[in-house]
Amino acid sequence: MTTITRRAVIAAAAIALFTAPGVAAAAPHLHGDANTPGTQVQFDNDPGDSNSYTCGAFGAGGAGVGSNPGGGTGQVNGTFGPGPVQGGCVGSDGSVFFPTGNAE
Repeated sequence: MTTITRRAVIAAAAIALFTAPGVAAAAPHLHGDANTPGTQVQFDNDPGDSNSYTCGAFGAGGAGVGSNPGGGTGQVNGTFGPGPVQGGCVGSDGSVFFPTGNAE
């Protein structure tokens, strides 16, 4: 992910934060992919959350973006090193979240 793309994702999330009519009670969660420890990041929804999300994430050695189907699991496209990951997600209902996790 280029610096321009990363800045665009962050700016879009910030704009959505100030224009969203409300915030959902559920949120996506970032976590490592058990099949590729320390390299890939996935995100999924809280139980009962049927929104789809588009998320960007950056962390040790990498950055990426991805989306998930409503209520499903999504893959952040990118390669990460082991360690903490910070993300920004925009939901299909306009909600905005900034989840953290680990690529491990």
